[in-house]
Amino acid sequence: MSPRAIATAGILLCELVAGCRATDEAALKGPQWRPIGNRKARVVHWGIIHNHSSGKWDAVLKLTNDYEMVGWVDDTASTAMRMQEPNTKNYEKYPCFTPQQVFDEVKPDLVVVECSNSELVGVSTEIARHGIPMHMDKPLGTDQVGFRRMSEICEARNVPLQIGYMFRSNEAINKMVELAKNGVLGEIYSVDADLDHCYGYPKYPEYASYYPGGTAYLLACHAIEWAMPIFNDEMPRRTYSIVKPAPGDPDWAKTHSLTIMEYPRANCTFRVCSRGTQPCRHIRIDGTNGSMELKPVEDFRTVKHTTGLPADGLPKVYELVVHLFLKSDRGGYKQGYTQLKFKAPEDRYAGQLRELARIIRGEIPNPPGLYRHDLLVHKVSLDACNLETAEVK
Repeated sequence: MSPRAIATAGILLCELVAGCRATDEAALKGPQWRPIGNRKARVVHWGIIHNHSSGKWDAVLKLTNDYEMVGWVDDTASTAMRMQEPNTKNYEKYPCFTPQQVFDEVKPDLVVVECSNSELVGVSTEIARHGIPMHMDKPLGTDQVGFRRMSEICEARNVPLQIGYMFRSNEAINKMVELAKNGVLGEIYSVDADLDHCYGYPKYPEYASYYPGGTAYLLACHAIEWAMPIFNDEMPRRTYSIVKPAPGDPDWAKTHSLTIMEYPRANCTFRVCSRGTQPCRHIRIDGTNGSMELKPVEDFRTVKHTTGLPADGLPKVYELVVHLFLKSDRGGYKQGYTQLKFKAPEDRYAGQLRELARIIRGEIPNPPGLYRHDLLVHKVSLDACNLETAEVK
């Protein structure tokens, strides 16, 4: 695709989004989405600027029984902030479409939205208006109204909307949430996690600081998303972040954050430092009957984007181990130490996309309450950036 064509595609998208702001009411009353039945879902990959784009692309190509990749939308002409320039080599083997071609000619069964963080909601809203299921990356914008408007269109028409929170298909984390929620640990009083990393330099301070909350905006949402169900998606009494520069960064940099969610008898803390060590990310949950901990949280050889470390410096992780300690027997688990072992997934994103394929085929329904859950997570994520937000109705 020529530079001129890429620029034209960008202009067309801006015109599409601007010209359709008044069509939300009509979009809410549009036709109901229907499953496609027992065939592969035809996929368009929209945008390649997002840090997770190459990982999602590879995951779709890997799921050959579920998906057929038909092409992509090139967003490299966008002037939006990005951490680094994407490599177009892998994408160029497939047809490149303009936004108008996607809607008028291709009409895919699924769009994987991987454009820049600041453009995710605008692009996804237009896709929602066309009634096309989405896997949408995150974060979900600094405008609470924007994501809510898009989500409402999807919910009103039963359009599958899957947000790319990267731990949703992590079996070890899901088991920890299940045990905590079901009272195996007693009453939960502490949830602690870190999402430290060391990628994106030298541009990272500028990139992170472009957004309110910096690293809290970019990464804390991944932990907020699995922590809230432990408390039955009840809203914290207060959520806020301490934001400062990481060691060695400029004074203005928002590259080191500590997010705190306060519940009546529990605190959740999520730390993100951009001078940290990504393979040492951990999760710990404590309750009145015991504790459990997970480290590492995944095999970092599978994340498909730079970790800031040489590939041969990352150990292969074959299994994820939850270390559980209970004061007394509960929920079928014995007093004392227990190790719960899970095979480390070979792909961070494949599990989530595999579930979405089943939804699109009609084999399973949209997860009940997911639209509202995602709205609540978005609100708390914006609170974590010390922004003013409204209650989710």
